[in-house]
Amino acid sequence: MMFLRMQTQWEVSMSGYVGLKYDVLLVSGGLFDLYDVVNRREVLEGLQVMESTALSEFRKKSDG
Repeated sequence: MMFLRMQTQWEVSMSGYVGLKYDVLLVSGGLFDLYDVVNRREVLEGLQVMESTALSEFRKKSDG
């Protein structure tokens, strides 16, 4: 669910997607606080896996 909540939080450069804006999660009052996330490390690690996979797919589409 957190990955879906982060779907509008992509860092983008002239060359395309760079990665997620993690400060949106981590700042005081951010998504971790808003949704009372208890196991932040587990959620963050899961997001990183999904982010990596999404970036790989984005690159495939831009190369093809």
